[in-house]
Formats: sequence, C-alpha cells, structure tokens
Amino acid sequence: MAFTDSEPVRLTIKDRSGNVRNIEIPGDAEYNLMEVLKTFSYKMRATCGGMGLCADCHCKIVDGLDRLPEPGWQELETLDVIPDATPRSRLSCQLMPGRYLQGISLELLGADHY
Repeated sequence: MAFTDSEPVRLTIKDRSGNVRNIEIPGDAEYNLMEVLKTFSYKMRATCGGMGLCADCHCKIVDGLDRLPEPGWQELETLDVIPDATPRSRLSCQLMPGRYLQGISLELLGADHY
C-alpha cells in the first residue's frame, strides 16, 4: 500500500538531555516541524517566529538526511553562523511535515530556554 500525506509519520527525537522518544505526527500537518515538536512539549524559544533566523530550533539529522529537501538560502545563511553546525544540521522551522520525514531521527541542539 502506498504512503499518503495524511498518514502518520514516525520520527525519533533525542532531546537536549539525551532522552530518546519516538513520536508520530500527522503527515499533512499545516505547521512546520518546530511547531509540531513544541506540541510534544519539546521546548524551543523560537525568537524569530519560525523564519529561519535565530537557530533556536537547530537540530542534527542523525538518520535520513538524504531524504530531506535541500535547505533554502535563509536556512543556509543561519546555519553558516552557528558555531556547532555540521553538514547534518538543519533548522526544524524550515521543515514541513510530509512523507520524506518518515523514519527520520534527529537530535535537538538549539536553545531551549525562554
């Protein structure tokens, strides 16, 4: 059976304390991944409001990086100034839920205080 965008997407999240949790999100969610993660009580300051400027939602893609869409220019510029950014870094505010996230494993790195 083919995967549809309305089917749940399963991800593995490692938080800043090292706790690993599997979550399931709607494949057709209307909010970016940062906002979706916040609904699962992951704390993110998000001072730029999801515009890809502050890097509070910085994460490392542990598994599945090759399935993600290429980052846009704004995300690349922001990642370029983050001292701990690596080629596996992404901003979760720049990723929209969808089938390409199925099975992705990521580690949260950005700011978590308010």
